[in-house]
Amino acid sequence: MLDNYRDLIDDLVGTPTRLREMLATTEPPPEVVSMLAGLRDREAAVHQRVQIMLRERDPVLKPLPSGNDGRAGVTADEALSGFESARGELVSLLMNLTLRDWERTAIDDTGQQVTISGEVESHIEFEEDEIERLKAALAQ
Repeated sequence: MLDNYRDLIDDLVGTPTRLREMLATTEPPPEVVSMLAGLRDREAAVHQRVQIMLRERDPVLKPLPSGNDGRAGVTADEALSGFESARGELVSLLMNLTLRDWERTAIDDTGQQVTISGEVESHIEFEEDEIERLKAALAQ
C-alpha cells in the first residue's frame, strides 16, 4: 500500500522537470501559456482540496477550475514557476500523510465519494492528458 502512495508522489515530482524540458527549446504560443496557467491553477486547487479533506470529515468539495478565465497577461515562466511552487506544496503535504490520511474521504462535485489517494490519482491522469495536449500544441 505504501509503495502505491510513493509511486503517486514520484509521478508528481517528475512533472515540473518534464514541463521545463518541453519549453526549453522554444517560446510557447499563448495557447500553451494558458494551458500552463490552467495547470498551475488546478495544482493549487488540488492542494486546497487535500487540505480540506484532512481538516474536515467527509467535506463536499468544490469543482476544480476549468477554462481560461483570468489568465491573460501571464508569461510562460510565471505560470511554470507558479506551478512548480504549488506542486512543491502539494508534494510536501502528501509526503507527510499517514496511511490512514491517504484514505480520508470527501464528496466530490459529482456527488461521488473520493479518497485522497483517488484524488491524487485522478489529478495525475488529468495532468498526463494535459501534457499530451501541450506537446501537440508545441509541435504545431
